[in-house]
Amino acid sequence: MMPTEISPKIFIYNPTCEMAIANGTVSFMPNKILTKFEQDLDVLPMFFADKMDTVLVHQLPDPQFIDLLINAGVTIPNFKPISAALADSDFIKMPKGSLHPWGWSPRIHHIFKPFKKSCSPDFLNQPNACWKAEHRDLYSRKKALEIGTDAINRRKNSLFIDPDQTAQVCTSVLEVENLMSKWKQIVIKAPLSSAGRGIQILRYASLNESIIQSINGILASQSYVMVEPFFNKLFDFSIQYYCDGKGEVNYLGLGFFETDSKGQYLSNYLGGIPSKMEKLLTGKYIHELETCMSETLADSDIAPNYTGYFGVDCMLVLDREEKLRIHPCLEINLRYNMSTLALFLNKNIRSGSKGNFKIFNQFKASFDQFHLKMMKKHPLEIQDGKWVNGYLPLVSPFQNKTFGAYILLEKE
Repeated sequence: MMPTEISPKIFIYNPTCEMAIANGTVSFMPNKILTKFEQDLDVLPMFFADKMDTVLVHQLPDPQFIDLLINAGVTIPNFKPISAALADSDFIKMPKGSLHPWGWSPRIHHIFKPFKKSCSPDFLNQPNACWKAEHRDLYSRKKALEIGTDAINRRKNSLFIDPDQTAQVCTSVLEVENLMSKWKQIVIKAPLSSAGRGIQILRYASLNESIIQSINGILASQSYVMVEPFFNKLFDFSIQYYCDGKGEVNYLGLGFFETDSKGQYLSNYLGGIPSKMEKLLTGKYIHELETCMSETLADSDIAPNYTGYFGVDCMLVLDREEKLRIHPCLEINLRYNMSTLALFLNKNIRSGSKGNFKIFNQFKASFDQFHLKMMKKHPLEIQDGKWVNGYLPLVSPFQNKTFGAYILLEKE
């Protein structure tokens, strides 16, 4: 069942959770750029929150931004600085329904520790209410490989990629070189990383010293690397789920997103399936994929050991014979993710409008400067309480942020 609570929920944005899991310590800190990224986008969980809930932030959103969102029909939760929340005895003791980080890790469990005593029994009985060593494997790319292989073997037909095109676990540089000889073009991935990081795409059949050094670094810290063939990709998309931690996995919908040439996240499509993808990913394909993955996930060890939202990244590709195939489980993001956010944002968008949710990171200009240009060029249009056309910032454009987040819609 989806969560229904009377007591307030507490949210925090920590998108580097997989890196924190790889580090394994409660003292993990992301690098300077990623810390800035987390801090600049820290209000994003507000779009999952109700009015009575609280989003913990590094800097309170300014009144001007709040007014802008209210005028756009957004429900505004409470905001509280993380440092103030941890020092406020009344807030610590206040009854809470549940705690909702973007994703779990030893570090976020440590940060949330003072709040747990005041949480509901339902939350405290969830499998991920406390961190266990065995949770680490649930978040790894090896787990995604295991589940993806299971799905492919359940549907031995022409819809999914061939089994011999799935990723391989490598524990030495020599094993990586052997796969490069087999596939020619490969993708090397760290077992635990997030937002497209920890990925190296090799389009030429050779490993230089820099790449070998990187592989050895991952082997030293995480004991293996994942290697997969470089696919002839047409589109990225994801299947979104909610898991109740008791074995039930609920399908929520599909997310459609873009990545750059290095595999790093760029944006999410809003307003349903993109027109250019609609003819290729038919309703029949979607139904077969969703049914197979739902069955596979329900039988996996994720189902009884995780509570919350998560996404399964898929890929629409052309095989060696130029036939359309689906990779049913490229990665599993066992956390909130940008496609989860896109599904929630879609609830505010009028039928017939489409667009994108994007992250701003133009280092030569601030998000404030970008906002002024976009407001003039693409003013937001609202009809019957729904967003129809134009631009809306999703984090404050009045606090000189390096990173930003926004949507841009257009009528079809």
